[in-house]
Amino acid sequence: MSLHPSSQEDQLAEDYASLLGTVSRIDQAVRDGAWDGVRDELDQLISAAEDMWATLSETDDDAEDGDRYQAPVTISADSATVRRLVALYAEPHSVGRLLHPAPSDIRADDVGGPEAALLDEDFLDEELPSAAH
Repeated sequence: MSLHPSSQEDQLAEDYASLLGTVSRIDQAVRDGAWDGVRDELDQLISAAEDMWATLSETDDDAEDGDRYQAPVTISADSATVRRLVALYAEPHSVGRLLHPAPSDIRADDVGGPEAALLDEDFLDEELPSAAH
């Protein structure tokens, strides 16, 4: 089965998969007792959440820097398509696999279309860092 996600669907799936990857690394750091790693990953979690929030928001460029209101944007993304992409993009991450098992009828090669971003090989190959004690 081939998916042809819109750029919005692809971005939402990538943002969410990034959150799941960060939560996976936090989980591993907690298991390892690597508290500095937990702290570092929490900083990454905030950044990943801000990225997704920005995808769902529209910046008011006329506002002063300290007062940059970001209104919600109209989202036309199909949730089923986003969920299928999340399952694909989050597959390398333990939390991603747990929450979004990859459907058997779709592979990375099945994602395409003029608006779809290609799967980022580095993103998919990302491994959990070894936590230092």
